[in-house]
Amino acid sequence: MKFTDTPLLSTIIESSPFGICIVNTDLLTVEMLNNRYVEIYGESTEFLLGESVDYLIAKGHHLDKKIVSDVILYKKTIKTAPVYLNFVPLKDQQGVNISVIYSPVLNNEGEIKKVAIWIVENDFASVDVQNGNVEKAAIDLENEHANSLLKEIPSAFAILSGKDLIFEFINSTYQNLVPGRELLGKPFLEALPELVGSDLERSLKKVYTEGIALNFSDDLVPLSNTELDALEQRYFTYRLIPRFNNEKIVDGIFIFTSEVTHAIDDKVNLERTSNNLNQIINMLPASVVIIRYDNLIVEMINDANLAYWKKTRDEVIGKPFLEILPDLSDQPFAGQLRRVMETGEIIDVKESPVLFIESDGTVRETFVDYTYQPLTGVDGKRDGVLVMSFEITDRVLAQRQLEQSANMISQANDQLSILINKLSKSESRFKLVFQKAPVAIGLLRGKDFIIESANKKILEVWGKTENIVGLTLAEALPEIKDQPFIAFLDKVYATGKPFYANEIKAMLMHDDELKELFFNVVYQPIANAEGNIADILVVAADVTEQVKARLIVEKSEAYFKMLADLVPAKISNALPTGEVTFFNKRWLEFAGMSFEDLRDFGYYQMMHPDEISKFHKGLADASSSKTAYVSEMRFKNTDGEYIWHLNIATPIFDEQGNLTMWIGSTTDIQWLKEEEQRKNDFIGMVSHELKTPLTSVNTYLQLLLRKAEKTDDEFLKRAYIQSLKQIKHMTDMINGFLDVSRLESAKLQIEKSEFDFSELIEEVCIDYKLLYSTHHFIFLPAESIIVNADRLKIAQVMNNLVGNAVKYSENGTDVIISYETFEDRIRVIVKDQGMGIKAENLKKLFEQYYRVKNNSQIAGFGIGLYLSAEIVKAHGGTMWATSEFGKGSVLYFELPLL
Repeated sequence: MKFTDTPLLSTIIESSPFGICIVNTDLLTVEMLNNRYVEIYGESTEFLLGESVDYLIAKGHHLDKKIVSDVILYKKTIKTAPVYLNFVPLKDQQGVNISVIYSPVLNNEGEIKKVAIWIVENDFASVDVQNGNVEKAAIDLENEHANSLLKEIPSAFAILSGKDLIFEFINSTYQNLVPGRELLGKPFLEALPELVGSDLERSLKKVYTEGIALNFSDDLVPLSNTELDALEQRYFTYRLIPRFNNEKIVDGIFIFTSEVTHAIDDKVNLERTSNNLNQIINMLPASVVIIRYDNLIVEMINDANLAYWKKTRDEVIGKPFLEILPDLSDQPFAGQLRRVMETGEIIDVKESPVLFIESDGTVRETFVDYTYQPLTGVDGKRDGVLVMSFEITDRVLAQRQLEQSANMISQANDQLSILINKLSKSESRFKLVFQKAPVAIGLLRGKDFIIESANKKILEVWGKTENIVGLTLAEALPEIKDQPFIAFLDKVYATGKPFYANEIKAMLMHDDELKELFFNVVYQPIANAEGNIADILVVAADVTEQVKARLIVEKSEAYFKMLADLVPAKISNALPTGEVTFFNKRWLEFAGMSFEDLRDFGYYQMMHPDEISKFHKGLADASSSKTAYVSEMRFKNTDGEYIWHLNIATPIFDEQGNLTMWIGSTTDIQWLKEEEQRKNDFIGMVSHELKTPLTSVNTYLQLLLRKAEKTDDEFLKRAYIQSLKQIKHMTDMINGFLDVSRLESAKLQIEKSEFDFSELIEEVCIDYKLLYSTHHFIFLPAESIIVNADRLKIAQVMNNLVGNAVKYSENGTDVIISYETFEDRIRVIVKDQGMGIKAENLKKLFEQYYRVKNNSQIAGFGIGLYLSAEIVKAHGGTMWATSEFGKGSVLYFELPLL
C-alpha cells in the first residue's frame, strides 16, 4: 500500500514544513517526495520518483545508505549531526544548518517496509525524535500504517478537528509543551483557556475560515504554568495548515510547532552581553580592537579606535585588517599580529610610527604605544589578538617641536634686538598709514567701546575733533542712541563675528545740524593673546553721494520710458522669467498691436516659430554667464512679413547677483541682410570671372616652366616658379572668398568619401616642397588611416595651415607635419618655427578677416584660418592653436574617423 492511498497522511506530508522522502525497503527506491524536499535540492518530483538512494547520494543529497540499513536492521530512529546546506535554488533563503532524521515505518505485522527521511532545518532540528511514542489518538486514523509515520514527525504536531478545533491527534512532543494537561478530545480554547482572545486564536480562525496556511517565527505565546500557577512568556516557531475534506471544505487544522524560548532568551542575553562589552570597551581611554584568525578579521572595535582609523563600524567589522587599511601592508603590524597568534608572546611597543595615506594622497604620520595580547577560542587554541593602543602623536610632535624650539631660542635672542628696532619703525609707519588712510578708521576698546584711536577721516565723518578720544562711543556720539550701531557692536563683541553693511543710513550731528549720511561699514573684532575679543576695528566708507545718485536714477524710470519712445530702436523690458513689462512706441507701431496684446508672453505672436526655442536657450546661457545675448531674429510686421532684426537681450543683476530684469534693444537689419546677399552674389560672380583667366595663365606658365627647365637659364626658371606661386596665391584667395560667401549663405557643401589620410599629407608635402624651396618640410611618418571626409576640403585646410606656417616663419626653418589617431578621431598637427602669436591674439585667430596687427606687412585677408575652422566644424571636428611668442606656433585640428 502506498502513502498516497491515505488522503489524510498524504495531505500532512505535503503540507509539512520539512523535506520528506519515503523510501521502500525492498529496492531502496524513492516512493514519495513532498514539495519541500524537491525545493531544497532544486530538483523536480518526476525526475526523482523511482530512483535509488545511490542515485540521490550521487546527486548531492545529504543521505547515508548505511544509516538506512541500520534503521531497517535495528528498527529505531536515527538522527544525524547538523550539516551546512546552501539553499541555492531557493531565492528567498540563505544557507542554514540541517539535520537528517531516518525513521522506520512498520506495517500491521510489525515489519519495516518503508523508511521516512526528514530534512529538518534550524529550530525544528532541535526537537527530540528519539521518543517515537504517541498518545493514543481520539479518533482512528485510516490505518496503522499511516499512524506509525505520524508518530515519527520530528516536531510537536497536532491535528485540530471541526469548527470548535477539537484536538483530534497530538504527538508526545506536542504534549510535552504543556505537561499535565489533557488535550485529546477537547476544543483548543478549552484545553488552553489562557489563549482566548490572543493573536493565536485569531490566526486559527483565519486559517479555518479562509483556508490559507500561516507561518510564524519567534512568536510570543503566553501559557500558564500549572505547577507555579503563573503565566509564562514563551516563544514558538509554528505553521498552521488547513485540512480539506473530499468536498474541498476546511474541516480541520494541522499544527507543526517548535518552542524557541531558550533560543530567544539566549539571543537577548547574548545581545545584552555584547552591548555591555561594547559599552565597557568604549569607556576605556585606549583604542581597542579584537582581531581573529590568520586573515586578521576585525571582530570588535571601540569608538576611539574607529576615530583613530577614520573609519565607520560598517567599514571594519568582519573585514580583513589589511583590506581595511591597505596602506599598512608595508608596516610591521600584520606580521606581529600573526606572530602573537602563533607563539603566544605579548608584544609591547612604545612610540611606534604609523603612517596612513589620506584620500587626497597625503601621508598622515601618527605615533602610538600599543600592546598585542593573544586570545584563545572555545577550543583552547590561540586564534586572536587583543590590541590596545594609545595615540601619542601630539606628545611626540610636541617633544620634537620642543627640541626645535630650544635650538631656535638662541637664534631668536640674537634677532630680538634687531626686531625691536624694526618694530618701533613699523609702529611709526602704521600710525602714519592709519592717519593718512583715505577711509574712516577707528579702534574701540572693550565692551564699553571706548574710542582708543580715530584717524582724521573718521573724525570728519562723525563731525567731531580729537577731543573724543578716550570717551565711549555713546558719549562721543549721543545722537546715535536710538540708531542700531551700538546693538551691532554688542553682537560683534559677543559673537566674535565681523559685521558688514552697505549703504547703511546714519543721522550724525555736523555743526549743530543732523545730517543724513550713508556708509559701507565693517566692524572687525580683534582678539587678545588669550583669544578673547578685546577691541573692535571700525572701517567706514562714505557713500552718501553714490546712494543719493542712485535714488535719483530710480526716480527717473518714467523719464527713461519717455526717452525709449523717442529713440529709433525698439526697446523693451522684461521680468527674469521673460514676461515683458514694457514695449516702446516703435515696437507697438511695428507690430500694429497694443501693449496689452503683447504683454506677458504675447510677443511670441511676432517671433518666427523656428527661433523661439533658440531664443529661450540663449536667454538661459546669458543669465548664467551674465552677458548679453546677441542674436539675429525675424519679427512679423503689420503686413505679416518677417523682417530681420539684430536683437540684444541684456540681463540686469542686483548687488547680490540676482537677475532682476531684461533690457531688450532690437534694430531692423533687413537692409543689411539684403546687402549681404548682394555682396555674396557679387563675390560669387567676380570669383567665377577671375578664375577663368587665371586658369589659362596658370596653364601657360606651367608650359613655359617645362620649356625653361630644358635650358640653362636659371633666372627664367625662377621667374616662372615665382609667377606660379602668385597664381596659386591668387587662386587660393578667390576660392577662400567664394567659400566664405557660401558659408554665409549656408550653401557650403561637404561631400564625404573614404580615403587614405597619409596619402593626402604626402601630396601636400610634395606640392609645398616644389613651391617653397625656402623651407624644409618634414612629415613624421604614421600608420596609414582611412577617414571619411571631403578630401578636397580637407586638402584646402591642409594648404591653409601649411601656407600659414610658411608665411609666418623665416626662410630655412622647418615646417613639421604629423598626425596621430585615437579610438574615434584623428588629430593633425602643423608646427612651425616662426614668429609665434601673443596669448591675447590666440582666441581671435579663427575669426573672419582677423589678422594680427604686428603682422600687417604679410599679405592676406584673414579668411584662410576662419574658412579652415568652419570646414573642420562642418565635419564635426574642432581646430585650435598653441604658441609661444617668438618661438613658433602649433596648429591642430581633429576629425571624427567615421
